[in-house]
Amino acid sequence: MKKSLISRLVIILFILLAWTYSLFPLTSRPFYDVLNKEAKKRVDTTFETVVKRAQELDNSNAGSLVTPPKALLAAANELSVNLRDYIPIYNQPDASNLAVVNYVRRRAAGKLRLGLDLRGGTEFIIDFDAKELAENEPDKDVLEARDEIIEILRNRVDQSGVVEAQIQPIGPSSISLKIPSIDAEDVREFREIVQATAKLDFRVVHVDSDSLVQKEKDPDFRAPIEFERMELKASADDTAGSGQILYVKRFPERIAGRHIKRAFPSVNQFGTYSVSLEFNAEGAKLFHEVTTENVDRRLAIVLDGTVYSAPNINEPIAGGRAEISGSFSPEEANKLGVVLRCGNLPVAISVEGEFSTDPTLGKDSVRSGFYSALVGLVLVIIFMVIYYRSAGIIADVALAANILLVLGTLTIAGATITLPGIAGIVLTIGMAVDANVLIFERIREELEHKKSVMNAVHTGYSRAFITIIDANLTTLLTALILYKFGSGPIRGFAVTLSIGIMASLFTALFMTRALFDLLLYTNLVKNIKMLHIFRFENMKFLSMTKLTAMISLCLIAVSLITAGIRGKSAFSVDFTGGTAVTFNYHAEVPASEISAVLEAEGYRDARVSYKASVQQQTKLVEIVLGAQKVGAELDAKTDLMALLNQKFPQAEFSGGTTKSIGGLVGRRFTQQTMWAIIWALLGIIAYITFRFEFSYAVGAVAALAHDVVIAIGIFLIANMGDRQLSLPVIAALLTIMGYSLNDTIVVFDRIRENIGLLKKMKYIDIINLSITQTLSRTLLTSITTLVVVIILYFFGGGAINDFAFVMIVGILIGTYSSIFVAVPVMIYWHRRQEQGKVLAEQSHLKEQPA
Repeated sequence: MKKSLISRLVIILFILLAWTYSLFPLTSRPFYDVLNKEAKKRVDTTFETVVKRAQELDNSNAGSLVTPPKALLAAANELSVNLRDYIPIYNQPDASNLAVVNYVRRRAAGKLRLGLDLRGGTEFIIDFDAKELAENEPDKDVLEARDEIIEILRNRVDQSGVVEAQIQPIGPSSISLKIPSIDAEDVREFREIVQATAKLDFRVVHVDSDSLVQKEKDPDFRAPIEFERMELKASADDTAGSGQILYVKRFPERIAGRHIKRAFPSVNQFGTYSVSLEFNAEGAKLFHEVTTENVDRRLAIVLDGTVYSAPNINEPIAGGRAEISGSFSPEEANKLGVVLRCGNLPVAISVEGEFSTDPTLGKDSVRSGFYSALVGLVLVIIFMVIYYRSAGIIADVALAANILLVLGTLTIAGATITLPGIAGIVLTIGMAVDANVLIFERIREELEHKKSVMNAVHTGYSRAFITIIDANLTTLLTALILYKFGSGPIRGFAVTLSIGIMASLFTALFMTRALFDLLLYTNLVKNIKMLHIFRFENMKFLSMTKLTAMISLCLIAVSLITAGIRGKSAFSVDFTGGTAVTFNYHAEVPASEISAVLEAEGYRDARVSYKASVQQQTKLVEIVLGAQKVGAELDAKTDLMALLNQKFPQAEFSGGTTKSIGGLVGRRFTQQTMWAIIWALLGIIAYITFRFEFSYAVGAVAALAHDVVIAIGIFLIANMGDRQLSLPVIAALLTIMGYSLNDTIVVFDRIRENIGLLKKMKYIDIINLSITQTLSRTLLTSITTLVVVIILYFFGGGAINDFAFVMIVGILIGTYSSIFVAVPVMIYWHRRQEQGKVLAEQSHLKEQPA
């Protein structure tokens, strides 16, 4: 066997094994079980004593905010035990107790992280005092302050690594923040990030601070009136539980949190973590002035009333940099950097309520959606084997590897999988199947030209290579731009799609080629046979241009008119907000059944979810109604309770609260999404112009706009105009853009190839031939992708049904537009360019002297 083939197979095997390993454990394991398993160096009973004490602390605080990791850290510090003596960490011989605890936490945590829509999570109800705001910031309106807090919290969420959180206003001074985490320690840490006011002060330490501390024992001691007593924060492993006492000025220096440009964790030469600060221009100037005025004095760095460090000022500091040291763990340094980068809150906030929440899509929808997608995937696998025989088996192995690589990379990156992310996976699967279909169809063409199997495989891969690269790189560029400029579910979609594209390129161009070479080298495959259902002669597609143009213009007009008529009613609760009604209940009723009853009563956009109060241990059902359905005259709580108790008497709905809530999709999200799409379109134009020519770019963008507008119009018309645009629908529309673009690039690439090969054939004939040659591939890819989304449509339920409906429409419209929109627009623009060149040449000749 050739060394090159052996090396390729070794690389493939290594990557698959490594990515498989990265997936486990899929779900979280008990903390104490993992702790005992990791503790290998036990020479006495000290470790068992620490664990026993931790469990006592844990059990004695049942129902409180104490968690097993926190209890273990407290027990180890209480008994003055270094956990690193029992659980060594590679490359960290002097690991602190906190570092060891976090290491065990990571080992116990499940790798597959699902989002709020698929798994549920934790909801914080955050309040602030309007009276305190009026005292501290009299010029700031309550709603203005609330929106500012939302933006700061949103930034903290994004930069802390939590993906796909949901944040929305639920009153003038209240905010709902939901994170996709149910792990108690994760929730505790995130609670600390949320509640930090991040008020940063720099205060000069009294020149005789140490002397003042010693004089405290004197009964007649009186502290200087301009200074106050503060404690320097102890390190994480300070078993004494206290730090150094300092006397610092009561009033801070002129530098504040607003002057910070960057804040990030750093490691000094001794391996200790700190937080480095970079000031903006104004802050750098002020910092230089303060350090100049206080040379040979100590400057305390105070955050939220705690002194983290108090370095000595040896000389004026003009670089606009400072450092907060304090024996931080990596996690503490990162958390502190996050809250400082995001700015300080205009007023102190507090977590007034905490709830565990069920999946926002509903448990039934998630379950049915999972099994529907699984059935659809199995049908695709079976279809590939039946249609492509042995090549189909190779494609299925590659498809399984592709899904493994996507999920493995998501777990390695710590990403969260949500419905928009699954949309990216669906598109990835479609592109992976498409890449294999492109290769197999090319191999078929070479076999029909009487080439040997070995040569057919070689030539098929060579000719499909450029098409696959162009199609995938164009979509990858789009995904990267969406990630850069988008937010929330847009970024989730972009992350998954980017990972999926890289996985598809690896499996289609590298892995399947190695498998083909292995089978051919070992003579396990001597001939490649495939079905050939879709046979087409040279069809005159462009002769239908006028008819298809009329059809497209009519569909666009109907779509725009429909959108105009629907107006605000076209948008769901995600965009408009509405009213949240919450009830206590005795027996749980499936959310899907409640939704069905509400829909029958005209509450088409109602969202039903269950949650439980962490503090009060009460179980609640929450029903969110759209703003259009609830008027001032409607008592939603009374009407809904009567309706639901009549339909479900066993539930015994009682109590209830009503709150007005804002939309998940705010102005910031909308602006970022629009800019992300604009930049993505510009990126597409630039890439296609570089790889083809500008007329091709115009055709591709025209097809994208055509597909999205018509898909939205058909969606809004469907179900007698009952459907509404929501976040899952936005995810589906982004998927349509990727699918349509991929389809169009394949057609364009064949046109470009044939123009170079068929010099004597007419331009229009070349285009008709190119479309005909790629039509079987187009239909096969559309069929395989449609199989999955059609099953999702009929059996997914809820928001998944909306998502699948848009996908079905988009695939059909995208297949149509790649032939009847992208190509005609490209030809029209190409002719305009050619005519412009001719006119320019004629003008130039006229100007020449006779």
